Amino acid sequence: MWIIQNNTEKTKKHLPVFYKQFKAEKAVEKCLLSVSALGIFSIKINGVEIDDYFMPGWTNYNQYVHLCHYDITRYLQEDNLLEITLADGWYAGRLGYTKEAKIYGEQTALFAKLQLRYLDGSELGLETDGSWRVGDSKIVCSSFFDGETVDFRTPRVDVQTLPFASEYAVQIPLEEYAYQPVKKVGELIPKVMYQDEKVIRLDFGQNFAGFITLVAEGEAGVEILLKHAEILTDDGELYYENLRSVEATDRLILSGGKDFFDPKFTFHGFRYAEIFLGGKAKISQIKGVALSQQLEYHGRFSCSDPIVNAIFQNTLWGQKGNFISIPTDCPQRDERLGWTGDAEVFCNSAMFNSDCDAFFDNYLKLIRTDILPDGKIPSFVPFFIPVSDSTAGVPGWADAICVIPYTHYLHYGRVDVLRENLPYAEKHVEYYLRNSEQYRLNVINTFGDWLSVERADDVDSISQCFFGLSAMLVSKMAGVLGETEKAERYMEIYRGAKAAFRRDYIAADGKLAGDSQTIYAFALSVGYVTVEEVKAHFLASIQRAGGKLTTGFIGVKYLLPALCEIGETELAYRLIRETEYPSWGYTILNGATTIWERWNGYTKEHGFETPTMNSFNHYSLGSCVEWLYSHVLGIKLSLDGSISISPSLSKQLAFAEGEYKTRKGKISIAWKYKDEKFYFTVEADSNVVYTYDFSDREIVSLQRHGNSLCAILK
Repeated sequence: MWIIQNNTEKTKKHLPVFYKQFKAEKAVEKCLLSVSALGIFSIKINGVEIDDYFMPGWTNYNQYVHLCHYDITRYLQEDNLLEITLADGWYAGRLGYTKEAKIYGEQTALFAKLQLRYLDGSELGLETDGSWRVGDSKIVCSSFFDGETVDFRTPRVDVQTLPFASEYAVQIPLEEYAYQPVKKVGELIPKVMYQDEKVIRLDFGQNFAGFITLVAEGEAGVEILLKHAEILTDDGELYYENLRSVEATDRLILSGGKDFFDPKFTFHGFRYAEIFLGGKAKISQIKGVALSQQLEYHGRFSCSDPIVNAIFQNTLWGQKGNFISIPTDCPQRDERLGWTGDAEVFCNSAMFNSDCDAFFDNYLKLIRTDILPDGKIPSFVPFFIPVSDSTAGVPGWADAICVIPYTHYLHYGRVDVLRENLPYAEKHVEYYLRNSEQYRLNVINTFGDWLSVERADDVDSISQCFFGLSAMLVSKMAGVLGETEKAERYMEIYRGAKAAFRRDYIAADGKLAGDSQTIYAFALSVGYVTVEEVKAHFLASIQRAGGKLTTGFIGVKYLLPALCEIGETELAYRLIRETEYPSWGYTILNGATTIWERWNGYTKEHGFETPTMNSFNHYSLGSCVEWLYSHVLGIKLSLDGSISISPSLSKQLAFAEGEYKTRKGKISIAWKYKDEKFYFTVEADSNVVYTYDFSDREIVSLQRHGNSLCAILK
């Protein structure tokens, strides 16, 4: 059963700790602890803390909550004390950009079950009930947005004197937690930028998601504040405006001894911090602790160009900082939502970088849980605000239900993921079909190429591309599942969407509606147009922009691959290496250590963009990373699990190398340019099946030994 702290018995406004004492009277074979919460929890067993964060993760609490399992056998003694602290988390804390709290409920609650099996085969079972004790923790309050306050003066408690917990009547399904937890994934030692008696200003050298730990010594009652920010103003001050309503402030109230601050229930997105001393105190052992989902980051890429290397590293940091329970848009301001469009454009890059199998499987479950009866896919999940034109069914965002399962299968080959998601992908395409006339999509809830540099009238033509893309992906997924009639039906819908595009969005002079870089790249990618039809106009759109990109969230994913497809590989390499605005390189030269939300987040001419929407850690524009794997390294994935090595090589790089872990093993690629030739090598595990295609190059020599390949190309 569920239990709560009875509010009438609370003496202070501190987070509650639930206690259970129990004996292990015989030799123990195994002890399994299962825990869930309305809120988030932290566990100690005999003083040893389980180092997972923000469990049981974010779900639609109106539908289900996760049940987490821990093998605590190694922590057991004869006499044992289990402590579980609860915080509001996503359940009752502030959530999203609405500034509201208690979206799902007001009362945090705990469910726990302990199953202890002795070596002689006998068992002991315990569950949360009225026999558990509950008291106040030293954590006064904690919020993802506003920070954590810890009063180190809080006295130790005698568990036996604490009041009993109250049983809580709540009916909510418990479903197994089936993906990696959030963990500490790195530590950063800061540089002190400035220090006096009242303030210490710090630079951690990297924008990341996490918190600061430190040791503080001072008089009892002295208060210390830790404020966090992503970037500095031109005057060298910390820039807080883009955090919007978020306080991003941790508070310590000192005990008079040596206090170690190590927050449990908050995180911030930041590179810089200020420590404000409310009295005489000594601060030491300051560290930044990076948090992320504990994924295996097996992808690797490096080359001779430092800008390209920085783009790759910035994208990794952006992915890690935004993969906290779900794929979020940003980790710093009052939002941090699971936007489906951001996840859709970035999922392929993310899966090349790391093992996202279980992580995206969970995210797809969240989408399925919140899909609307008419087939509309929410613009973010978990979904907790009223339905409107911008919150559901938006092309580019709603298509996540087709793009992510298909991409997931390319990387992991899991038929069950296709089977689970295909019916919902069908509902999405059928929603498009109902809202179309002669296969021309007619919807008003559109974002277009979000945050593109160029104002272009390409919204409707982009939406039409998504109509066809989703229909084509549903057809392919149905084909994998052997549903041939369904595959043909949705391919017919694709052909109808294509015909409508060609009828309504191609002008007499051959220009596509909007005449933007994005629409040319996207229409090529979905097969609506041929290279011969649009190459000149595509190139003109880039020349018109001074040889720079203008793409936003949608187009940036397609731009570089499409340029390679039309034979403009050198232009693609120039764009990825560009350092003038707008470009990835411009952000890097202006201090970016993660991917920015917008190209003009900061410019030398205009300063900061509007603070109401200006994140400096937003992975969407990092979707170019898939091009580094698929074109610079040449790793092309197939539905049958095989790989084609087909690189787009350029002498703009002296070398490039990288690695990817396929569903059947690792494959490593390396090439260098020397003496007017490319020296290209492949090393792959024995189970990896791959072919090669160097048809765009003259092959000087080629040798293949076992699963290795060496080629010299001109």
